[in-house]
Amino acid sequence: MRKVLLLMVTALSLFAVEPVVTGAWLKGHLNDKDVVVVDVTKKESYDSGHIPTAMQSGIELWRQGVDKHAEVRSIEALQAEMRRLGINNDTRVVVYSHHLNNKDMLRATYVIWAMAYAGHPNTALLDGGIYAYKAAGGALTTKTEANRKGNFTADKNAKMIATMAEVKASLHKVPMVDSRPAVFYFGAQKQPVLKRPGHISGAKSFFWRYNVTNENRIKPTAELSEMIEKGLGLKKNDPLIIYCTGGLEASMNYFVYHRLLGFEKAKLYDGSMKEWGNRDDTPMTRYRWE
Repeated sequence: MRKVLLLMVTALSLFAVEPVVTGAWLKGHLNDKDVVVVDVTKKESYDSGHIPTAMQSGIELWRQGVDKHAEVRSIEALQAEMRRLGINNDTRVVVYSHHLNNKDMLRATYVIWAMAYAGHPNTALLDGGIYAYKAAGGALTTKTEANRKGNFTADKNAKMIATMAEVKASLHKVPMVDSRPAVFYFGAQKQPVLKRPGHISGAKSFFWRYNVTNENRIKPTAELSEMIEKGLGLKKNDPLIIYCTGGLEASMNYFVYHRLLGFEKAKLYDGSMKEWGNRDDTPMTRYRWE
């Protein structure tokens, strides 16, 4: 029996991909049959040069507009896109961006979140994006990959997402984290896309860029834990709701909190402030650190 369990653990360890992989790791696994690489940059950037075998999948294929905000697409749409990318239920997926601007890498963490929401958690972020792969000696290509035929079957994980109604019911009961720059959280500056300045009442502030270095590499887990668990006083076993302006910034915090630090009960409020802050019936706080 012990031998059987050992074999099972070994098999699982070989199957699962680490949450964060290096450029060198990806370079060495590009031709693995069970690895699919997904490039989430814009098509023009993909066409100008991308990692060999990578499939292009823009963020618009994962999100759709709803009133003044955006939300993750339907499970059926996510399943169809993942099949087009060649993903099966046992596929290891590596997602990366080109780091074209300050927020480009957030497209990668959002797609990773969306895949897990659709029932496929065996995903990884390429740390440092396309530049990390190039730094490891990896060559780029301009060859466009044809659509594939994966057989992934989606299974929605509703525990990963928080609705506006749930956020309202959780005020001052469940810890919340605002992933935007502190100036917006504090309300010293109002975002043009929002009707009201400030933050969801009771929420703490943790700007998503605190997770990464100036070179856009994920900081060491010990440092992240020091900031998040000790600094914010958050506990891994407690429920947690993470939000931002429109879902992308929160996806980076969710990735770090859930995948790297083990906050299993974390949820992403996808509508975030574009939904909450553009209404008159949602409690908000300004000029206060909480």
